[in-house]
Amino acid sequence: MRIFKIIIGSILLVLGILYSILSIMSSIEMSPGNSAGEVIGHYIGELLLFYGPSFLLLFFGYRLIRKKKPKKQALPKQHPNPASFVPPVQQQVNTVNTVNKAIETKPTPPPVPKKTVSVECKGCGARKAVPLGESSPCDYCGSPLTA
Repeated sequence: MRIFKIIIGSILLVLGILYSILSIMSSIEMSPGNSAGEVIGHYIGELLLFYGPSFLLLFFGYRLIRKKKPKKQALPKQHPNPASFVPPVQQQVNTVNTVNKAIETKPTPPPVPKKTVSVECKGCGARKAVPLGESSPCDYCGSPLTA
């Protein structure tokens, strides 16, 4: 079957080469008419009658002759020799001590609320609660309030 394809492909290639030479010679000798329609018709006729068939003969002749490339097959994954295979080192986690440390931690005591004193602003007369021993600006006029 392969030899038959090579013979037919070679015949098609030779015919395509001869037809290409004929089409080049005929396009050199032919002169198109004077009007634009005749010139366009002349080139379309050359394309369909000469260059199209010569291209098809060359294309299919080459396709029949060339060898098909074998498809690449995926290589099977190679497993290491079981006798020499050493699994990766795994870290051991001591969960007992970790859990005990988590349970043994003492919770932080809640923050002690500071005592607040109601202070009257000297600028506008508004009242505001200020922590004892600290100062804060008035919400309305911005004057400093000290407790």
